[in-house]
Amino acid sequence: MKSTQKEELNEQVTLLEKQVKNLETIIVQSNLRDIAYHFTDKKEVIKVNLLAGLSRGLGFTLGTAIFLALLFTLLNHVITLPIIGEHIAELLDLIEQYRSF
Repeated sequence: MKSTQKEELNEQVTLLEKQVKNLETIIVQSNLRDIAYHFTDKKEVIKVNLLAGLSRGLGFTLGTAIFLALLFTLLNHVITLPIIGEHIAELLDLIEQYRSF
């Protein structure tokens, strides 16, 4: 490349770096303003934490329900219920035998 092309490229890179630094400054200041607002107003802190807790609780509950439904569906296809019933019947017979002694 010619030296003029290198100089133009360097100028463009410098200009781009300045623009990125300006954007970074704007984003940081905006974020700090948001953080300061949320943690200086006690009502806002309570509201945010309450919503976060409700969201986590709801997500945990739904996730657990979906997981258990899939697990029981899978077990229902793998293990037939009469087999489980036979084991329960054997267990009840053992308990009756123990009571009779």
